Amino acid sequence: MTAPNKKIAIITGPTSGIGQAFAIKLAEQGFELLLIARRKEKLVELSSFLSANYNTTINYMVADLSKESDIQQVEQRIHSLQNIHLLINNAGFGVAGYFMEVSMEEQLRMINVHLTSTVRFSKAVLPEMIKQQTGYIINLASFAAFMELPGSVMYATTKAAIIKFSQTLQSEVGRYGIKIQALSPGFTPTSFHSAIDRKAEFVNRVPDFLWTPVEQVVEASLANLNSNKVICIPGTINTLLFWLNKSPLLSRWIQHVATKRQKPPKNSVLTTKI
Repeated sequence: MTAPNKKIAIITGPTSGIGQAFAIKLAEQGFELLLIARRKEKLVELSSFLSANYNTTINYMVADLSKESDIQQVEQRIHSLQNIHLLINNAGFGVAGYFMEVSMEEQLRMINVHLTSTVRFSKAVLPEMIKQQTGYIINLASFAAFMELPGSVMYATTKAAIIKFSQTLQSEVGRYGIKIQALSPGFTPTSFHSAIDRKAEFVNRVPDFLWTPVEQVVEASLANLNSNKVICIPGTINTLLFWLNKSPLLSRWIQHVATKRQKPPKNSVLTTKI
């Protein structure tokens, strides 16, 4: 049950990595949370931890955001809420494989999880935020959106679309006191990388200085919520690389580091943040 005047934050994909770090940080700040993910056991575990350690209300909803029916159920839940202060569209996954190798079913799943759910949940929270004349939406994009990396066609495409969606939406809703952020981290170490190390060899070739801790990503995001810039790139190194990436020579070097392979990868599903 929602406490009167309690600010609500909604987080998709909160059971690990960046989403989990957001959940912990916002619980510390006293937000009431609605956590949305597809694995009930992980949601229960996280909800129990947050409830035991922080003085706030934790709610969760089991939903697979690759499915239209589940997206609709989340929309209905959002429409039932008041005092929505923050929406974090964090859910996502990656696929290792060249465009022609990865099944169309898998690529359409990615569009639903990354883009369709982001668009629909953003639209669902806006009436309440407009009524309040305040609110924040954080959409998880990626540094990959600024690059053309072989083996990540749909990932980079959906993340680039999230950035453009966020920028254009900000131009419409800014007059209502609403801020939109396209959070674009670079390589971020999470529990996902135990799977990545086995399935995507390029991860092991990424230099240590290119990795940004999860906590730093979340702190940068929250610290920049009121910035006039929609795109948030955590970390000085990543910000520098963003500008240097405009140089053709450096752009080719970054792509070489990230994509050099003996042969094209086999199809495999990864849950990676980049």
